[in-house]
Amino acid sequence: MLVIAIVAFGAGLIRGFAGFGGPAFILAILTMFFTPYSIVSKVLVVDFFSNIYLFAAVYRQIDWRSTLSMVIPTLLFMPLGHWLLLELDPVEMKRIISAIITLCCIVMLIGYRYRRPMTIPLLILVGLIAGIIFGGTYIALLAVTVILLGPYDKIEGRTLIITWSFFTVLGFAVISSISGTTNGDDVITALPGAATYMFGTWLGSHGFHNSSEKLFRRGAILTLMSLATFNLFF
Repeated sequence: MLVIAIVAFGAGLIRGFAGFGGPAFILAILTMFFTPYSIVSKVLVVDFFSNIYLFAAVYRQIDWRSTLSMVIPTLLFMPLGHWLLLELDPVEMKRIISAIITLCCIVMLIGYRYRRPMTIPLLILVGLIAGIIFGGTYIALLAVTVILLGPYDKIEGRTLIITWSFFTVLGFAVISSISGTTNGDDVITALPGAATYMFGTWLGSHGFHNSSEKLFRRGAILTLMSLATFNLFF
């Protein structure tokens, strides 16, 4: 419980500042202490309340048409990913995803960005693929990378990431409760981590509002690449 609480605080700082990366940070560290299967349920508990906090903070800025185009296919295909979590080796799944994210980060560091916002069909496709990946690993980095590659400013991109994450976490909570992958013991073990994660998220959110867009984008990309590289090799 102490290890989870300490790791969760650092993850909360990342989540509050960038709008993403907190769960991936926890997964990257806690694989040294727990099996991947058991970590996912604990990360869900830790991340759950901060999602509500961040969603409430950006609610008035949401572009519902774009957001729902990603959210709905994600929710529909998340059960398939969760089934893969139960049937396949989640460590290998995580490494494959990390390799894709690392390549995306290299592209972003080179400076490439597509110039127009994603169309509705593309948002649906991204949501579908992200739903399978998120349902199996609780890693949202693929969807985050696609959004950061776009022409969105720091507020638009962060709002889309936070809102998509809010609904997918709710869906994941329902699916994992029904499947039995999250139970009362997981909640008790992760509650101290949820408290420190919330505190870190609050601090990170204040840091975001005081940062420049250039600093935000560079910090977000480096965070992504660090997490992906760590998960790829360890």
